[in-house]
Amino acid sequence: MPEKTIDRVTRLLALLGYLADHDDVAVGELAQQFGVSEAQILKDVDLLWVTGTPGYYPDDLIDFSFSESDSRLSLREARGFDRKVRLAPSEAIALATAVHWLRAAGETAGAIESLGAKLAALVPAVVETAAAPEAREALERAIESRAGVVIEYVSAEDHRTERLIFPEQISTDGVAWYVRGWCALAQDTRTFRLDRILSLRAATDAEAQSARDEQHAASAATAAQRTVRFVVDPAARYVAEDLPGARVSDSAEGVVVQIDVGRTEWLVRLALSGTIRTIDADLAAEVRQRAALALDAYEDAGRIGAEPTEGRVS
Repeated sequence: MPEKTIDRVTRLLALLGYLADHDDVAVGELAQQFGVSEAQILKDVDLLWVTGTPGYYPDDLIDFSFSESDSRLSLREARGFDRKVRLAPSEAIALATAVHWLRAAGETAGAIESLGAKLAALVPAVVETAAAPEAREALERAIESRAGVVIEYVSAEDHRTERLIFPEQISTDGVAWYVRGWCALAQDTRTFRLDRILSLRAATDAEAQSARDEQHAASAATAAQRTVRFVVDPAARYVAEDLPGARVSDSAEGVVVQIDVGRTEWLVRLALSGTIRTIDADLAAEVRQRAALALDAYEDAGRIGAEPTEGRVS
């Protein structure tokens, strides 16, 4: 029976983790560990050898060291695929509960026993981290004093960042605790899970003042924005959908776009390209003015309707 894709992908990821923990392993040992033939292990390695992270240049690919003389394998570059799995509290507890019921049903395979032992050690720590009373207390103090805190945060994708935030609210959904506040790194309001905060400290006065200045500048820029409405041809819908923050809808006029902008020069250029059918009156007047200036420049050179051979539009 052909192997299912999910089974092979699971083995490929597990193979990277095993090689990350065990250096210079015989192919035969790997075959025994994963319950497949040595030929299959070599096929897996051949596939992993051309796998990597976006870019897919040689430096972006997973790399191995393989000795043909004694069929031994070492992992040289994992490109992050060897990172340990991080479980949310609800995930760890759900797994521990499932293992408990498997044991109760008489399942005592070595893998289940091993997983059960690991989860038994992990779950109390996970639950304690989820509660994180000291972190909540520090954040509550920051909210009361309107102070900033610096956190080291790990995302769901296991990316670590250091962020200065001004906490505004702490809440829970019954599974995890969250803090919402203005983030200097994102220059916007963000929500963070407390169990993903690796460390926390009070921001220095200089750090807090610098972040406040950035926050005020961002708020001023937002306040100076205006909402612009324009319509594009349905064939140019992709232009509208590529605009960050655009609200796109269909109407008898065409594709209607509403977007908050601070500067409008790019919209004028877009209208001059012929992509926009209609636009707000004041911007339409600016488009006509710019178009007239361009036509005047050609007319002065005597090239209306002719192919230009020299000169430039100014």
